[in-house]
Amino acid sequence: MPEISEFDEADRKITGCGSIGVNTSPYRIVENFLDLAHFSFIHVDTLGAVDKTEVVAYRTEHRKDTDEIWALDCTFYQPAASKAASGGQMTRYAYRVMSPFSVMLYKNVNNDPSRNDAICVFIQPLTETQCLAYMPLAIVDDQNQVADIIDFQQSIFLQDRVILENQRPALLPLDPTYELPTRADASSIAYRRWLKSMDMRFGIYEKQAA
Repeated sequence: MPEISEFDEADRKITGCGSIGVNTSPYRIVENFLDLAHFSFIHVDTLGAVDKTEVVAYRTEHRKDTDEIWALDCTFYQPAASKAASGGQMTRYAYRVMSPFSVMLYKNVNNDPSRNDAICVFIQPLTETQCLAYMPLAIVDDQNQVADIIDFQQSIFLQDRVILENQRPALLPLDPTYELPTRADASSIAYRRWLKSMDMRFGIYEKQAA
């Protein structure tokens, strides 16, 4: 199990958000979580704004000592980055992929640049295209009740579910010529290369021979 120190800090609100069923492959869920570019189109007025769509270049790395994929130096303008947000801000993100089915992010806390909220997504595949997603949180927020924080996070995830369940193919292609990436997809590229290096077959789309 990964070590996530934020869950040991006594002043945080520690909670889960239940489980949410999603009819897609587990890797699609991870990639959606890593994707900054969709914020301005899917999470309008919360995680993104329609007039601020640029994804500033960020970097990725494979930490071989722990065999994790990280995306670092991510920034994005967000009108309401969290339930505790009092206005728009440039939010700093760091993404951490701990296993093919587990991913999390660290994002700077509203009005406290020295700390980060920790938000996880742990995926339980039921089949190659049916999953349960669990979202544990370790949030710095002395203004809102846990139920309100859960409502905020669930509303974000349910907006994503609509998109995820309409992606085709539902299985994830690892052939780089099948879905052409852009600069904003750097974390997805790193994740797919990592999966390919493991020779993953479960939930992976294989292009049919002509």
